[in-house]
Amino acid sequence: MTQASKQQKATFIWTLLLAAVSIFTVSAFAGRGLAKPSKSFAQALVEDMVAKHHELEGLGLATTPPGGRDCITIADTDVKELGDKCDKGELAVMETGKSTVEKEKDGYDVTVPLQVSGKTIGVIGMDFKLDQQEAGLLDRAKDIAKEVEDQIPSKSKLFEPAK
Repeated sequence: MTQASKQQKATFIWTLLLAAVSIFTVSAFAGRGLAKPSKSFAQALVEDMVAKHHELEGLGLATTPPGGRDCITIADTDVKELGDKCDKGELAVMETGKSTVEKEKDGYDVTVPLQVSGKTIGVIGMDFKLDQQEAGLLDRAKDIAKEVEDQIPSKSKLFEPAK
């Protein structure tokens, strides 16, 4: 094999290698963009409220999605909770309109009805840090719930992409 032929072969191999690396890089970044779902209005609202209220350890919204039959968690600070069906306690809060406060080893779990235009459409679950005073906690939770509800013009808005 001549020297010129060896150089052509080496150039060809380097060109193929560079092309393969380029295609892999573009595919990897494009795949990441496609795999990342857009954040819903509900999820953005949950994240904003937790950032604003430092007494909260976590916050979640649950309702029945359009076309759905079951109440599920649609937004939560713990993404592992997303899509979980509402439990009996949450369903009871929706049905009765009566809020609940449960003391747990790491804090307080407060569940209040989620209302839009005067109608109960779901629940808001709030995890308060243990250092919060139990007295007045339900009133504080209702105030936070009102802040959340005031930002929701309609149930369908919860499922729209965040801006």
